[in-house]
Amino acid sequence: MFRTVLLLLLCTGFSARLLATHIVGGEITYRCLGGNDYEITLTVYRDCYNGVPWFDNPARVGVYEKGSDSVLVRNLALTYNAFSNDTLPVQLNNPCLTLPPDVCVHKATYKTIVNLPFNPNGYILVYQRCCRNWLIRNLPDPLNTGISFVAEISPQSQLECNNAATFDNWPPVAICVHQPIDFDHSASDADGDSLVYRLCTPFNGPDSLRPAPNPPLAPPYQELIWQDPPYNLNNLLGGDPLVIDPHTGFMTGIPNTIGNFVVGVCVDEFRAGELLSTTRRDFQYNVADCGQPNAAFFLPEIVCDTLTVRFVNQSTNSDVFRWYFDWENPNGATSTDFSPNYTYPDTGTYVVALIAAPGFPCADTFLYTLQLVETGLGLSVTADPEEIMEGDSSMLLADLPGAISYSWMQSNTLTDLGVADPLAFPLQTTTYTVTALLPNGCQKSGSVTVRVPPPVCAEPLVFFPTGFSPNGDGENDALQLESSLNISSVYWAIFNRWGEKIYEATQLADSWDGNYKGQPQPAETYGFILRVVCQEGQPAWTKKGNVTLLR
Repeated sequence: MFRTVLLLLLCTGFSARLLATHIVGGEITYRCLGGNDYEITLTVYRDCYNGVPWFDNPARVGVYEKGSDSVLVRNLALTYNAFSNDTLPVQLNNPCLTLPPDVCVHKATYKTIVNLPFNPNGYILVYQRCCRNWLIRNLPDPLNTGISFVAEISPQSQLECNNAATFDNWPPVAICVHQPIDFDHSASDADGDSLVYRLCTPFNGPDSLRPAPNPPLAPPYQELIWQDPPYNLNNLLGGDPLVIDPHTGFMTGIPNTIGNFVVGVCVDEFRAGELLSTTRRDFQYNVADCGQPNAAFFLPEIVCDTLTVRFVNQSTNSDVFRWYFDWENPNGATSTDFSPNYTYPDTGTYVVALIAAPGFPCADTFLYTLQLVETGLGLSVTADPEEIMEGDSSMLLADLPGAISYSWMQSNTLTDLGVADPLAFPLQTTTYTVTALLPNGCQKSGSVTVRVPPPVCAEPLVFFPTGFSPNGDGENDALQLESSLNISSVYWAIFNRWGEKIYEATQLADSWDGNYKGQPQPAETYGFILRVVCQEGQPAWTKKGNVTLLR
């Protein structure tokens, strides 16, 4: 009995808790099409990184008759459309800030049309899901806290074929700690009704034991319980409280704590002073440390024998740059490329500057002194001889007039890495690279290849005897292929005078003792064929001939 209960708990509560930690917000709205037809739009947002599962398919929207009994009128199944899935861009409006890592939100939009005859009590539309993101700070138990997107179609809205107000833009996916929030939360209304904005507490929803109720649960719906203190409707993020202009929907505030926070915004729709409907938005702010710009780039101190220089940008926390290739020249060339190339008019000494986030208070500047030097010299490298057999050596010779040192790249087949003329003894074809240093700091590099052709896969390196004597005296008692090379594959066979194959070998260690089917064969001449591949990729060496068996 205990095991059965445990399995039930694992399959319901525990697995649901693991498989439903993804909802970050959304809303539900309606549009009157006439003839009691309504287009229902459900928008759901999920966390790409910190939660599962994927979007519901179908998503269930319950239609309840408003009243004390809350009768279920329809249980709508909204089919998921993969083309409606979109990854929201993570954008910051301040180039002094950088995008926080691992912040990603997917959006899915569901639509359906439903006929709802006039009901004097009105209708309640609801979509429910559990659970919210586990990183949320202003809720006490986000992993067990669901979400309810609710919209009401009042009797007056039915009579006047009213359309719900719809928000114009989704809030930014990521915002930066200690940086002002300035977001236009305004909505549009197709009927031109008066809209009033306010912060509101989102509705709670199902828990992890029943994360996706079908049908959705009936009203009334309870509001979320904030993690209070310190968070409540007057202090949703910490820092300067969020404030929304009731007439424009413009939201301001300055968060002072890193983390994820649930926020609710409501827009009330009025006509002739009467409240027609309320559109509720439930969303999540991801507050992150966005960093500060740091300008940096890589460049050798001395660039030799070229006027064209490649600048490698190594800056962090900025996407906006301005380069000054001759900082001390007020008319010098500039660039806004990330890593530009620039061709100087002449050799000489130049101060290069890179500014990250130019024109902003957080701008950072990096200065570097560059020398362009013309040597007119070339490094020559020769090998003598250029081709050797395995086990032999070749002398390398690097020559640059005026060079003060030579340095060969590390190789265990050179006698000395710090001289101009080391001996090389490669076991295979090898390219050697050397760098020579001049007194002015310029360096020149060159390379040379010593060829080591593979040994010929043939006699005398591969040897097949012409005779053997299996008489038990300990000398030449068996016929066996011999080789001083590493053999990749081998095949040989012995034939008697009638062409009958009486022995074959596929391994280098195989040998013939002069017997066939357990019987000693007579002393006479036998034919053989031989095929050997010494190294993969090399052609096979083949041979046919005779071998003499002596007794």
